[in-house]
Amino acid sequence: MRVLVSAPYVGEIGWELMSWQGRVRRVMRAGGFDKLIVLGSAGKEAFYEDMQAEYIPVDLSSLPGAAYEDRRVTGPDGEPVPASMIRSDVETLVEGKARELRQSGCDVEVLWPGYAGLIYPCDRDAQEFIRFDRPCAERHPTPWVVLVQRSRSLGAANWPPSEWEKLAGMLEARGIGTSVYPCESTSAIAAASHCDLAIGQSTGGLHLASLCGCPHVVWSVNEPCLWTPWQITNRQRYETFWNPLGTPARFHHVDRHPSGEEVFEWVISGLRTIGRRTGSTAAKAAFRARWHARRWLVRRVVGRDSFRRWPWPMQRFVRYQLI
Repeated sequence: MRVLVSAPYVGEIGWELMSWQGRVRRVMRAGGFDKLIVLGSAGKEAFYEDMQAEYIPVDLSSLPGAAYEDRRVTGPDGEPVPASMIRSDVETLVEGKARELRQSGCDVEVLWPGYAGLIYPCDRDAQEFIRFDRPCAERHPTPWVVLVQRSRSLGAANWPPSEWEKLAGMLEARGIGTSVYPCESTSAIAAASHCDLAIGQSTGGLHLASLCGCPHVVWSVNEPCLWTPWQITNRQRYETFWNPLGTPARFHHVDRHPSGEEVFEWVISGLRTIGRRTGSTAAKAAFRARWHARRWLVRRVVGRDSFRRWPWPMQRFVRYQLI
């Protein structure tokens, strides 16, 4: 029996969703493996269920630093933890499982994350995505909005809890149901599968909403800036580069935390235009048309070596105005 063992992903959940679980699925299916074993932190099992994986929760609390991209960073300046250090910290877990399988007669291959800011494109050559949404027997009354509250320890960079409470009160006063996005994968997929809209500050939960086909409204502070290593904006990340299913999304960049009233207006507008059951068919079709055009430009124009020879003003126009 050929077994693929996926080593623990120690970075951000958004990166795991858009630059790892699709990679695992691609390698698993293309490699013709008989079985997949995923080692990872508890609560993420549902990301790998379609692969008939054996998911083994492991304790990663002893790892240094905080999750960032596909790695860890430490200190006030976000100093990256060396990939070799991360790998040595989890190698005992991984090699122990691989040794156990080999002793039982299995042919084992280990798939390791880069732990160094390695990002895979959301193209079929590199990754294979599925739509995570699930059917439900009973839907909430229309409309229903899920509040995706960023939980990473970023302190004042996170939207204040008081503003989330204010937003929920304003929406409920308008007859719009709300619920808080759960952190556990199965529950989060269920919420994103059945609500009309997800709203939140840029965070991994909104990437899961995208993979559930859930329309979402996103904001990010201190935009526009170029998001490494592809040198793209956060808008492009949510609308195109990390949106492999073409899920309708609206992005707002702001230079400060928005007020509850501002976010309330974004929600109302989002429900009217792209909401799952409340939105305009024409608006959603227009988003899909732009998404297809931008994806085509990324693959057929920007991705070619000849594009680098274009005059920079033309490159900039295509990269940041057309895409």
